[in-house]
Amino acid sequence: MAIKTKRFLSSRKSCSCSMPGVWRAVAYMDGVVVIFHSPRACAHVARTMDINSQYRTLSEGRREDRASVPLLCSQMAEKDSIFGGVERLTKCVRFAMEGYKPECLVIANSCVAGVIGDDVDAAAREAEAEYGVPVLTVDCCGFLDGEYYQGYFEITKQLMERFIKPCAKEAGTALLIGDNGGPWGHYALEVTRLLAGLGVRIIGQFPGYVPFKELPQLAAAEIAMVLGGRGQTYDGLKEFTQEMSARFGMKFLPDVYPVGWQQTHEWLLAVGELVGCREQAEAVWRQEEARLQAELEKMLPVTRGRKTVLCIGRLVKYFRPEAILETIKMLELDLTGVIVLDCYMDKEREDMVQLVKDSCDYPVYDIHDGEALLHEAELVLTTHELQVRVAKQIFLPMLPLVALTGELKMMRGIYQALCSRLKGGMLYV
Repeated sequence: MAIKTKRFLSSRKSCSCSMPGVWRAVAYMDGVVVIFHSPRACAHVARTMDINSQYRTLSEGRREDRASVPLLCSQMAEKDSIFGGVERLTKCVRFAMEGYKPECLVIANSCVAGVIGDDVDAAAREAEAEYGVPVLTVDCCGFLDGEYYQGYFEITKQLMERFIKPCAKEAGTALLIGDNGGPWGHYALEVTRLLAGLGVRIIGQFPGYVPFKELPQLAAAEIAMVLGGRGQTYDGLKEFTQEMSARFGMKFLPDVYPVGWQQTHEWLLAVGELVGCREQAEAVWRQEEARLQAELEKMLPVTRGRKTVLCIGRLVKYFRPEAILETIKMLELDLTGVIVLDCYMDKEREDMVQLVKDSCDYPVYDIHDGEALLHEAELVLTTHELQVRVAKQIFLPMLPLVALTGELKMMRGIYQALCSRLKGGMLYV
């Protein structure tokens, strides 16, 4: 019987709306007001994104500690798609300026505004001249000629170019670049924890979580630290951070990120070299290692020798198997094989197979040859939900978990699954 999976998009570029990207770039930047120049329904997209983010935060036992900025909508109607919507936008801008008194106004453009050719740039310039408040907008229009990250990065770049100013450096400080769940998310909390062990203080998380009035002082940070370690997001953040580093003289680690145990070690030592505290970085690493060993002593009696299969169906750009293979080795699981799922074009499949072979000596199978392994396994680690009755499945997260906290979270998920009396099911770590 062939193995079926719940399929994910396997695209080199996301097919998404640019408007939520614009919104997310300033969503918690106190002093900013955002306008969607769009029909009313478009604003629901950003609202849904925020609600989902809040539910995810609550499910992980954390809570947001700040409110999002106002989001308004010009509420374009059917007649505006014929006669133009600039007049409606102008009224919305006036309402925002008089009702909210923003320090900065950001306008995101919808597909409708792009199709009918509304001159939003001209409206923004006129509003800025009239009210004396900076008004930012972007070239992309919803799904029409952009996508989420184009909106996100265009506004981020404008904020940097217009408002961040060169200033004296504060030794031992870092600026986090990117979102990844905000300051209360796993990424920011873990990176902040490790940097604090090196005596490095976080002065902000840019772009979405810094008050607008504090933007000019962000260049005081000694280090710019990217949050994100995979795919299109990381590529864009890295390119932006390189430009920011060149402009303001910040130190920057271009290709080191704490995903996986070994890479966490490399990242810690690289940061230690960057800020001149290599010995302190080694000390922090020894503390992390001791904590890991203490946890392994509890888990190994349960995990050692348990038959496991690893199933992979994501692109190399978004999934690197080294970290999960490292976890399997530390837990002493008996990995009987790696199955590369039928979710690839030929070249993409070849790339993943080669990467797996370069990373380990375990046999690699396709979905047909490896099916028997699934029925013999006690645990399946997989990037896709397998629609076949097999052992317990653990869904490998779309965003890789970072540093020791992320490593232990994955290990505990595996440990708990093997302790469970249930014969099957899916666990999301």
